[in-house]
Amino acid sequence: MSENKNHSAQRMNIEAVKRIVGTVKTTLGPMGMDKMMVDGAGNVIVTNDGATILRELDSAHPAAKMIVEVSKMQEANCYDGTTSSVVLAGQLLANAENLFDKGLHPNVINKGYTHAMNMVLEILPTLESGEYDLKDLARTAITGKSLEASEDKVAGLCVETIKAVGDVSDVKVLAAPGGSLTESYLFDGVVVNKDIVTQTKDLPESMNVLLINTGLEEQAQNSSVQVQVDAASYSTVKNADREHLLASAKHIVASDANIVFVRDGVDDTVVSYLLKNGVFVCRRIPPSTMKRLSNELNLEVHQVAEEGMEAVVGNVNRRRYNDVDYLFVNNVVDEHKEATLILFGATQSTLDEVQRGFDDALGVVSLVSNGDKVCVGGGASYLALSVMMRSRAAEVGGRAQMAIEAFCDALESIPGTIAENAGHDALDTVLAMRHKVVDGDICYGPDTENGGICNMNELSIFEPMSLIRSAVTSATEVATAILRIDDVIGRRGDGPSA
Repeated sequence: MSENKNHSAQRMNIEAVKRIVGTVKTTLGPMGMDKMMVDGAGNVIVTNDGATILRELDSAHPAAKMIVEVSKMQEANCYDGTTSSVVLAGQLLANAENLFDKGLHPNVINKGYTHAMNMVLEILPTLESGEYDLKDLARTAITGKSLEASEDKVAGLCVETIKAVGDVSDVKVLAAPGGSLTESYLFDGVVVNKDIVTQTKDLPESMNVLLINTGLEEQAQNSSVQVQVDAASYSTVKNADREHLLASAKHIVASDANIVFVRDGVDDTVVSYLLKNGVFVCRRIPPSTMKRLSNELNLEVHQVAEEGMEAVVGNVNRRRYNDVDYLFVNNVVDEHKEATLILFGATQSTLDEVQRGFDDALGVVSLVSNGDKVCVGGGASYLALSVMMRSRAAEVGGRAQMAIEAFCDALESIPGTIAENAGHDALDTVLAMRHKVVDGDICYGPDTENGGICNMNELSIFEPMSLIRSAVTSATEVATAILRIDDVIGRRGDGPSA
């Protein structure tokens, strides 16, 4: 039998994918296990987040790298569901290997898989759930993670945060080790990761704030320029910058400001002058933070310190977390336009996992609050899609029908894996779920506590529809791309030109 006939290249690629999928498969579902990842320097990451595991995994095989890209795209598009997309891709390829043994050509399999994907996109909108709460989506996203112990607190924080800022891309987070997750909260305002230049124990809570989008320090002179001047002229040139800085400082004092936030550096003589006149200085503020301060305080950011500037009253509090001082700034007149999520964790490693869990939960809440539709979770929607597609597979006919049925089997691997990771029989769970869908009830998924199946709707387990859509499409596309590869050839490296 020839190499091509035996599909040796595809089988090697599928074997590599199976190994990498096996790494994350046991993390899926509420009973999924964690992975401890250790690098050569002894740095440790403990997580069950599929995207993090695959991102940190040391894999050199090109097919395995393609699977890693799937998880990255799923995380970028939907924030959650990375493990589901990878498990689905791996099962599609494993099922394709079985179809090879039955005599199907890779192109026939690809045709069937693509047809099945289009059927999923057609059927999926019919699975929309009408009644849900945003907190339910957050709870579903953090189930099985370290956050689960405080799921009500976390879910409430996620919904409160998205309602305050609008979109997950606008969420700012301050993570501080040394506290308890239950102490986390949402601050209505801006947290500045700086302290005032000169330490002082007490700051007045209400202060007049000024924003300067430049520096208040002497400009560096060009050392390559040579100019001949007399002593009097040299004194004038030397003091010009200093006089300019003094004038800027006087303009700041005249604005009635109590605190000034400056984008760049501030000369020590200016700091001293301002402090003598009751003005605190906070320097080297990032432009993004300056923009948020301007938005929160409804205050103009001045490009230079000039005459006629006016400061705006705001609350400025100093708080210390893990031996680091932060300035908490918010508006006292109008509604708050900025918010910052303050997270705590016992150690840095647990805090990192807390942040990853919050990222997933915030992401799915943001998707739905911005118009995405919702399906039941727990693998129920995947199985409902599978059963509905099987009834239509006969319409396709030919060998492609076998590929569509293999696609349906792959969809059922999601609830099957969830049940298996909980210590229950995957086949019995899938068969019971199929029976419910045939009877017209698409809301049943694996009962991870007691075995068998239970109603996901009654348990308020929901997930965004785009999460399922993205997982299916990305898994199908990478599976078909790998199946098209009939040979792996070493490339010539770029050597020195002749």
